[in-house]
Amino acid sequence: MFECALAILLTGGGAWSYASEPVLTLEDAVDLAVTANLRVQAAALEVNEVWDDVEALKTKRYPRLEMNAGIIDNLTRQRYTFDRGVFVQNSPIGPIPPRDIEITSEEGVTKTFSVSATQPITQLYTIELEICEGYVVTEMAEEKVRLVQQDIGYLTKIQYFEIGRILGDLQAVDEAIIFLTSLSELVGNYVAQQVALEYELLDVRARLAQRRLERQRLIDEMATAKERLNALMARDVETPFNIQSLPNPHHLAFDVETSLGLAFEQRPDLAESELSIERAEYSYDVKKSEYIPDIDLNIEYLKLYDVRLIPDAEAFIALEMRWEFFDWGRKRDELSSRANKILEAEKKSEEVRNRIEIEVRESLRRLRTSQESVGVARELQAAYREKVRVMTNRYREQAAVLSDVLEAEKQLFRANSDYNRAILSVWGSLAEYERSVGEV
Repeated sequence: MFECALAILLTGGGAWSYASEPVLTLEDAVDLAVTANLRVQAAALEVNEVWDDVEALKTKRYPRLEMNAGIIDNLTRQRYTFDRGVFVQNSPIGPIPPRDIEITSEEGVTKTFSVSATQPITQLYTIELEICEGYVVTEMAEEKVRLVQQDIGYLTKIQYFEIGRILGDLQAVDEAIIFLTSLSELVGNYVAQQVALEYELLDVRARLAQRRLERQRLIDEMATAKERLNALMARDVETPFNIQSLPNPHHLAFDVETSLGLAFEQRPDLAESELSIERAEYSYDVKKSEYIPDIDLNIEYLKLYDVRLIPDAEAFIALEMRWEFFDWGRKRDELSSRANKILEAEKKSEEVRNRIEIEVRESLRRLRTSQESVGVARELQAAYREKVRVMTNRYREQAAVLSDVLEAEKQLFRANSDYNRAILSVWGSLAEYERSVGEV
């Protein structure tokens, strides 16, 4: 049995599978997350919200139709006196009016009704500018959706790799448990034969207990990691799944200039920053249009009920103008503020471009370093595996002490874990590179 355990420890490797659960590929996890994730859905709703605002803004181009109705109760009685001859003093028929006349308002209730249509004229220019600004805001919201999808895709990949890291550590622990179980039996036999000491057996059993405790910790950690990945995909957190084994992606090399070109073309945060400049320019034009007088075409019909003294209906068409010809410098200062916002948006866009270039170059350096670390980890793994084999055989031949075997096993355990993490670091660096160039 000890020979079988040693063979398992020395061969290493194996598939990432500890349960008969459906396999979730990395591509399927990312595709599901970028469509079903709650943050992505919330960002998509924001696009609909902005688009509805634009559609509502378009209605301002059409006439504003209003209807007013009211009931007036006269609480006080009004009196109007026309003196004798106030209109004509001398006429063939005498003064008009011939005597003092007093007119009083009617008591009771007066009902009014009016309907009007007001068509903006000069304001149409401002409205079109506001609509264009709304289109830009809509595009910015769409870019925000892409940015959220990119972040969610990256987080999904990292969480997927985290599960792979835990499974790799769990595999190394399981191999160590098999080896230490068999070694415990061998040392137990040596103690019975008085070839080994009791504390050596206790040492092996203590290390075995540590590995079993480590295994339970990893199982708990993997359960939490799977729940987090399910949450990213907007699934029930208890949905069972297993991940596929990820090999070492060899020969990953990307050109710096090509990568920068992709990033400047695809990054949603850069597109959003450039759109913010366009939005600031439209906002400046909208504010500038306030210098234009407001001219409306107004058509109105008014009807009064229960009134006999004055005409009870009127209809008219009017051209109305409103112009604030002096504002104490308010428009000038507000326009200056909008101009500063344009400059601010341009500076922020330039800052985003510089940040993107740094991120692309940094991701390429990390990718190169992580690929080199795989070779180093593989060589260390092979060296410690051979060391375990040699020390184990020497211990069986009574040519080495148990502490040397245990130290070699500890080093191999760490090397197996480091090799698994080195492979996953390449995938993680690749995910960072893909995010830096604007790919999901």
